[in-house]
Amino acid sequence: RSGWSAREAAAESVRRSGPPVLFAPVARDDLVAAAADLDADAVSRVLDEQFARGSFETVVDEWLMPAMTRLGQAWARGEVTVAGEHLVSTVVMRRLAAAYEAAARPASGPAVLVGAPPGVDHELGLLAFATAARRAGVATLYLGAQVPAQAWRDAATKVGAVAAVSALHRRRDAARLEPVARELSGLPGLTLWAGGRHQDLAPPPFRPLGHSIARAATTLAGPG
Repeated sequence: RSGWSAREAAAESVRRSGPPVLFAPVARDDLVAAAADLDADAVSRVLDEQFARGSFETVVDEWLMPAMTRLGQAWARGEVTVAGEHLVSTVVMRRLAAAYEAAARPASGPAVLVGAPPGVDHELGLLAFATAARRAGVATLYLGAQVPAQAWRDAATKVGAVAAVSALHRRRDAARLEPVARELSGLPGLTLWAGGRHQDLAPPPFRPLGHSIARAATTLAGPG
């Protein structure tokens, strides 16, 4: 309402937020313990406590993503079952979906597509990014998991998208992103971005978006 651009407003919000919030490692252990016990109430309680400690973007970058990595490591060591890992993922996805809907606003610019390539189910980081981007004023269109390459092209053409964002959670996902790159590479005015742990392996013309969801959202918000 004051006439600030999305990027300026995001930077000013960070400046005004005061000293950085420190997240204790024990909170990540609490999430793992709740997963091991298959305790959905405890999972929700841990999420409530942590999301009350800072902005959405700060909590996602500084606590949620590291906590989910810690959970995956606990699963690999046999400390958490597949059921426990899925329980946490489901509760977290519901929380992110609610935050995404709460950030809804009239579209203020061209659409940005966000989704996972065909054969890829991991979408927690993508939905967190889509939420942060929407909060920064980006007109996001969240497509979800396992989006076929042709569907990406159809969506981009239909809405006149200016950017498409995907992610590489695992190394082998790079090959699954290749058909999406082929379908979208010829569309005029469309830039392609990749996040995730292995974003450096994304096929061209995908460009790495960085490992901070807050900064990635600001990048997509652009100067206007």
